[in-house]
Amino acid sequence: VYVSIKGWVDHMKSVLALTLVFLSLKSFAHENYNTDINPLLFVQNKALSNYVVFEKSNNFLTIKSNGIPSHAVGNFPNSGNPNHITAQKHILRVPKYPQWTGSTISSTHFGVAVNGVLFVPRTAGCWGTVTHRPTTNFHLRPSQRPRSSQSEFSSKRECEWREEAIIGNKSRLGLDDNFAHVQRNGMYHYHGVPTGLIRQLENESDKDLIMIGYAADGYEIQVSKDSKYQSSYQLKSGKRLMGPRGRFDGSYTEDFEYISGSGDLDECNGLLTDDKQYSYILTHEFPFVPRCWRGEPDESFLRLR
Repeated sequence: VYVSIKGWVDHMKSVLALTLVFLSLKSFAHENYNTDINPLLFVQNKALSNYVVFEKSNNFLTIKSNGIPSHAVGNFPNSGNPNHITAQKHILRVPKYPQWTGSTISSTHFGVAVNGVLFVPRTAGCWGTVTHRPTTNFHLRPSQRPRSSQSEFSSKRECEWREEAIIGNKSRLGLDDNFAHVQRNGMYHYHGVPTGLIRQLENESDKDLIMIGYAADGYEIQVSKDSKYQSSYQLKSGKRLMGPRGRFDGSYTEDFEYISGSGDLDECNGLLTDDKQYSYILTHEFPFVPRCWRGEPDESFLRLR
């Protein structure tokens, strides 16, 4: 009997210890964005606890985070993504009063979610290069940099055919259920609608649009609960006559073309909301996360790799 009681007591001590560890890690997260975390993930690695702080000044909002999400994630590494999640040191800044440029600026690190995780629409996958297409001058200030049309998708790599992480309703490159995965430096990031984050936020308002983050130019990033807004990008018809042969099936960014007025959203997947404010909208169809900005992006996003 003594052995049985002692075993039960030792078992309860272990359960209590694990519970205390879990609760201490949960309380580490800021801004109450940790209501749907995976306890096994966090108990195994204390560094993987969500941390995000917002600091306001007269003209800017600064977001400091470790890039670890506030919700459960998939298993990394996995068969499609060989990278481990590691904490980052993000110090990002967005203007409190966005400046409309009247044109578009091609984006790479588009924005940041309220939980401190970045939105990165493009992948590193590339088929072929282009030598005649001018690159964006990243060493210049945004006001000095020449405007780049979204149709060009210029980049320092001058990629001819950029691979997409989401094709139709199927995910590639090891994306988890949040349409996110991990890049080589360990940074977890979203390529599409962050479902885990939305589940945390959707009950906070009766409105259809949920504010889930900030773009680098300061405009809000939102998601429609009922998917009311459609992209104006359309899949091209026919076959690729050059490059990676085959039908236009959405495998590459260049499989799509922007057709003004064919959907509800503009070239950067944005619209004027009911209160006459411009916002970017994430969609379940291409481009998923916007590929360009309508305002001046802050340099803190342009320096990211």
